[in-house]
Amino acid sequence: MFGEVLKTFIVFGFIAAIVLGSQYLNMRRRARVHETIEMAMKQGQPLPPELVDLITNRDPDSQKPSDLRWGLIAFSAGVGLAIFGQVMGAVESEARTVLTGVAAIPGCIGIAGVLLHFLGRKSS
Repeated sequence: MFGEVLKTFIVFGFIAAIVLGSQYLNMRRRARVHETIEMAMKQGQPLPPELVDLITNRDPDSQKPSDLRWGLIAFSAGVGLAIFGQVMGAVESEARTVLTGVAAIPGCIGIAGVLLHFLGRKSS
C-alpha cells in the first residue's frame, strides 16, 4: 500500500520538478536579459530597435497560441491513451473501458482545437 502511494508521488513529483525547473530557468534568463539592458542604459548606450521589439513582443501573432498545434497535441494524447487502453484490455478487461473513456477527454478537446483553428481564421 505505502509503496504504491510512494510510486505515485515520485511520478507526479518528477513531472512537477520538470515544469518548475523550466519555469525557474526561464525566469533566470529573463532576469539576465533585464540586467544586461539595465547596464547598457546606465552606460548611455542606445538599445537597438530589434532588441526592443524582441523584448516587448510587438508582433501580436507571436503571442497568440496556435489552436491547431495544441489541438493536434491533445488529440494525439487521446489517441495514445485509447491505444494504451486497447493494449491493456488484453490483460485487464475493465481497463479497456476506463482508458478509452479517459482518452475521450483530450481527444474531444483536441478536435475542438483543430475546429477552432479552421473556423476562427480571418477571411481575407
